[in-house]
Amino acid sequence: MVLALLCLVLAYLVAERIRHEQRLKRIPIRIHVNGTRGKSSVTRLIAAALRRSGIRTLAKTTGDLPKLVLPDGSDQAIRRWSPANILEQMRVIKLADKLSAQAVVIECMALEPSLQLVSESEMIRSTVGVITNVRPDHFEVMGKSLDDIAEALSGTIPENGVLITADSRHYSFFSEVASKRGSRAVLAGNYGTCAEDLPEDARCFRENIELAQSVCCLFDISPEVVEECLDGSGFDEEGAKAHQIPVGDAMIYFLDAFAANDIESTRIFQDRVLAHGVCPRPWIALFNHRVDRPLRMKSFADGLLAGSSYDRIVVTGQGCRLAYRYLRGRIPEKEIVFLPYTSPDKFLNELLRYTAGKDCTVVGMGNGKGAGGDISRLMRQRRAQ
Repeated sequence: MVLALLCLVLAYLVAERIRHEQRLKRIPIRIHVNGTRGKSSVTRLIAAALRRSGIRTLAKTTGDLPKLVLPDGSDQAIRRWSPANILEQMRVIKLADKLSAQAVVIECMALEPSLQLVSESEMIRSTVGVITNVRPDHFEVMGKSLDDIAEALSGTIPENGVLITADSRHYSFFSEVASKRGSRAVLAGNYGTCAEDLPEDARCFRENIELAQSVCCLFDISPEVVEECLDGSGFDEEGAKAHQIPVGDAMIYFLDAFAANDIESTRIFQDRVLAHGVCPRPWIALFNHRVDRPLRMKSFADGLLAGSSYDRIVVTGQGCRLAYRYLRGRIPEKEIVFLPYTSPDKFLNELLRYTAGKDCTVVGMGNGKGAGGDISRLMRQRRAQ
C-alpha cells in the first residue's frame, strides 16, 4: 500500500514537471528581476512598457504585500495562507500560461543563495535576467561582504539568455558568470533623456528607468515607451519626497525610507530629498530595528548614523534595546532616544514630545516590517492633501 502511494506521488510529480516545462515553452519572454533594491519598481515598469507595446504580460512583485499585475494592468493581491515559499513562482507561471501571456516578469522572492539558483534554473528559466544593484543588506543570509552578495544574486543569471544590470562595480563578475552560462551581460546605460526632463519622483530612480529601457531595447521597444509608463505604473510608489503631516500648529516632514533596508539606498534617498525639498530642522532619524537583523542594525549605526547630521536618533522596533545599547557606544547619549513601540498613534504622540511642537523632519529607516510599516501607513493617512 505504501509503495503504491509512493508510486502515485512520484508519477504526479513527474507529470507536473512535464506540464511546467510545457508552460515555460508557451511563454517566450520570461524576465526574472533580482537585486538588493528597486526590484518591485523595475518589475512594474518593465511590465507596463511591454503591455503598452502590445505584449500580453503578467507580472508579479513580492515582499510584504505580494501582488500580481494582470495583463490589463490591474493589481491582484496574492493571498498566502502559510509562510512565503518559492513554489509560488511556479504557480505564477501556471497562471501566465492560463492567461495566454506572451511575457512574464517575476520579482525574485528568494534570499538564500541556493534557493535563488533553484528559482531560476528549475522554475522560471528566464530568457532575460535583471540584477538591479548590489548593496549592503541581508548579510545574515547572503554573506558578509558585497562580493558575497553579488555571488548570491548571480544565481538568477539565465542560461543562454541575456543579463541586464545597473551595477557597474560588479559588472565584470556578472559578465563572467553569464558567459559561463552561455549568456551575455549588458550594463544598463543612459538613453539620452536628461534627468531634469523627468518627474521629481522619477529622478531619484534613474537607475531603475535605465534598467527597464535596456530590457525593452532587447525587444525593439523604444526607450521613450518606458518614460511614458512612469505615471500609473506603480513606479513612484516608493515615494521619493517628504510627506507633510500636520500636527497641531506644527508640520512634520516625513521621509519614508523604511523599505530601503540598506545604508547605501537610504543615504541616496535622504540626500536627494533633503537637498531638493523643504526639510526643516531638527532632523530626526527614526530607526526601526528587527531582532533578526542585527547585522543590518550594525551597518546603519556604523555607516550612516554615527557622525551624521541628524539632531536626534530615535530607536524603536523589536529588540530595540540592543540597537540602543550599540548606538550609545558610538553616538553621544543625549542625541539618542529609546522609544519602545506600542501603537502608531501613541508612538507619534511620544515622538512629538521631542520636537517641542516645532516643524521638524523625520526620516524613517531600517526596516519596513512591524513598527516601520505601521508608522508609514499612519503618516500617509495623515499627510496634508
